[in-house]
Amino acid sequence: MQAIKIANFVIILSKPLFMLQIYSRFGIIAAIIVPLLLTSCQNQQHPIPNIPVNVIINLDLPSYQQLNASGGYAYVNGGSRGIVVYRNFDEFVALDRHSTYNHTDECAIVFVDTLNPFQLVDTCSGSRYNIMNGIVEEGPAQHGLVRYNSSWDGASTVTIFN
Repeated sequence: MQAIKIANFVIILSKPLFMLQIYSRFGIIAAIIVPLLLTSCQNQQHPIPNIPVNVIINLDLPSYQQLNASGGYAYVNGGSRGIVVYRNFDEFVALDRHSTYNHTDECAIVFVDTLNPFQLVDTCSGSRYNIMNGIVEEGPAQHGLVRYNSSWDGASTVTIFN
């Protein structure tokens, strides 16, 4: 009978110690992760101005014929310095052509690379952006291109908006 009481006492004492270990581990992990999260969130403004966009593209027009096939692209008026629209199967990607590096320069405009149609290139800075998402792939640019929302009706109309 006495052995059982000692075993119960050991179990009762070990529970608080076990819980203390769990909470101390959680505290250590939180002490490491929270400062990392707080310092990684930089409050940097995107260099390209936010301009209202509401563009409707009729895919039946000859000027947008390239957008009728996957991999096609077209330049459209709108945004800060124009918009490039790229068709990726049933999705249309609309990116502002205003380069994010030295954005005040007149030549800070991206074009589809003739050698690599999956990249947009800023001929002033040499920055290269992915045409499917606007992310910087190489060069001095620190910010990706502004991406606009797009909606396709499944037939002949694509709407670009923000």
